[in-house]
Amino acid sequence: MKILTVHAEEFSIPLPRSFNGSNYTYTHKKCVFARATTNQGVEGFCYLGDDFGLGQKISKMINEDFSKILIGRNPDQVEEIWEDIRPFARDILSDRRIALHAQALSDILCWDLRAKAEGKSVVDLLGQKRSSASIMAISGYYRLQKTLADLAQEVRELVELGCSGMKLKVGGLTVDQDVERVKVVRKSGGENFILAVDANQAWSLEESLKFANECQGLDLLWIEEPVHWDNDVKDLSLLRQRTKIPICAGQSEVTLAGISRLIDAGSIDICNLHPGYAGGITPWLKSADLARKNGLKIANTGEPQLSASLMLASEHGMSVEIYHPDRDPFFPKHCLAFKQRSEGQIKTTSLLGWGIKA
Repeated sequence: MKILTVHAEEFSIPLPRSFNGSNYTYTHKKCVFARATTNQGVEGFCYLGDDFGLGQKISKMINEDFSKILIGRNPDQVEEIWEDIRPFARDILSDRRIALHAQALSDILCWDLRAKAEGKSVVDLLGQKRSSASIMAISGYYRLQKTLADLAQEVRELVELGCSGMKLKVGGLTVDQDVERVKVVRKSGGENFILAVDANQAWSLEESLKFANECQGLDLLWIEEPVHWDNDVKDLSLLRQRTKIPICAGQSEVTLAGISRLIDAGSIDICNLHPGYAGGITPWLKSADLARKNGLKIANTGEPQLSASLMLASEHGMSVEIYHPDRDPFFPKHCLAFKQRSEGQIKTTSLLGWGIKA
């Protein structure tokens, strides 16, 4: 099998309202779609949604540079292709995010083609380890005049949507105010509602400790990226030593070596390397294996069209993290596994490749 054509294209859709985290605002959902065909008639399709607004440059790099490497190659040689593309990410004067995202899309596309050529899903290609994974919504964004009652209603709406839990945005108010928000979500969702929080590196170590101490007894599944990035490896390690709430990080790393540093320092309980930021599924799988060997869990944030497969192929995986359709209008349209959800779970399907509808 050989790749005949490769094409990438960026899309941007205005959202119905602004979505505010601790230190950022989303007004549009931006994606880069990548497609490929082979001489055996296999068609590949994938996309990534967190492109930093660099979609045009990412698409251009795939269409003008990476296509020359991909066309004529057998996608079964996914690791060799990944290595051949890697030099584009080593230009120290360029914005590495562009090359890493372009590499990630190329890599994800090869995995899709590889699975489809064998008549398999990516889950089956990697080896199914779980029959289902709970659905957790990344939600609880900040909004002016948003009340605690509004937050409680948001939780009820997520349950109606088919979610088993929520990853609540924190770090945008005072620690005390965010603790109150956690309490409201826990009360509204009930004791069986899965609840984690994500501060997006908003706090100092002292603020993180205060939050963790005040949330003891609220059954948080994890605290994600609580501390500032400046000294996060050390600060995460210190925080982890002083709280029983699991610590999740790795999303802001861009290499397997970065994940190794977090693990070696005892900084995390859950690893969530982002495949789009790190160059694809190939390094993500290696990070997942490294986490497994060290007795850690894994998560995958921000790209539910991928985690719907990856979490089922990982015995140490966490939930499938989605966004509300208002925050991510692409996912419900393109991820068929979500349409087949039941009882708050993503389950195995007979879909080929990633199961992403073109």
